Amino acid sequence: MTKPDDGGRADSLPAACLTYRDLMGVLRRGDGPVPALTAPDLKPEDPVLHGRFRLMSMRCGLSLHATDATDAVDLTTHAAAKPGLTVALFLRGDADISLGDRRFRITAGTGPKVFLLARAEPDLFIRRGMRGNRVRKLSINVPPDWLADDPLAADRRLRLFAETHGASAGWAPSAGQIRLAERLTGPTPYRPSLEGLYLESHALELVAELLAVLSGGAGDPSGGRTPGERDLARIRRVRDYLHAQDGACPRLEDIARHAGMSVSVLQRLFRAVYGTTVADYHRSLRMDRARRLLERDGVTVTEAAYAAGYDNPANFSTAFKRRFGLSPREARAVRVVV
Repeated sequence: MTKPDDGGRADSLPAACLTYRDLMGVLRRGDGPVPALTAPDLKPEDPVLHGRFRLMSMRCGLSLHATDATDAVDLTTHAAAKPGLTVALFLRGDADISLGDRRFRITAGTGPKVFLLARAEPDLFIRRGMRGNRVRKLSINVPPDWLADDPLAADRRLRLFAETHGASAGWAPSAGQIRLAERLTGPTPYRPSLEGLYLESHALELVAELLAVLSGGAGDPSGGRTPGERDLARIRRVRDYLHAQDGACPRLEDIARHAGMSVSVLQRLFRAVYGTTVADYHRSLRMDRARRLLERDGVTVTEAAYAAGYDNPANFSTAFKRRFGLSPREARAVRVVV
């Protein structure tokens, strides 16, 4: 562990096996409320992560959480989220998170992804870890007093985004942003007394670049077409519509009609907000439903495959194991009681 006096406070663990006791020790040294971690029959000495985990509070008021690790168990984290802005960059892996009743799935399966999430009010944050899922990512918390600073508050796009609770945005990062994320998630080249300064300087540079993109500045991959309040409301309506389908598979044209927009606009805005396509997002929802049916209702693998939209159980089993790190039969054996 390192706690540098001249560059913020960093709690880092070397690339190794991280037990439940180790993880809780790091989290207790953080500035916020200690999250609640839930997993079946988890003991203090049980491994929960294999890899590197870093938590840092910076002198500038930002906080950094960086990880390059594989989940050893299906671990769900519940935490009280304070107002602020989450700036995240995923280099690899998937994340399944919620803010209140808003659920987000971020995947870097086709390449690194940026993900920003606004928290305009206190809310419950949930992360659902999946055994076998390796994630290399960082997230930086930007506190409200930063966003209230005159230069940032004067930017209409940033202010609108930060004041919309649950607003999110995502895009593919630049090569320079990827390099910054690699440095923040990897081993540092300096001795412990300088580690904090090294990490803080890179975190500040990355936050500045990503907020510049969000505000429509240089490097904006959307050509300055950041979703506005009306667009965000329509995309949230699409998300709610997809969650209400209960296994049905609506056509893209029907989804667009429900949201009052064309298919091309739907695709562009949905990817801008969630960092994935409508089809991939809905496919992920159906796969999650199939897992719940296996674990809670004990349905057969064939029935679960049909619920996920697969005619061939073998293809379903392959996709299921790729996503969750275990086979449908193994998931069925868990049989979660609710």
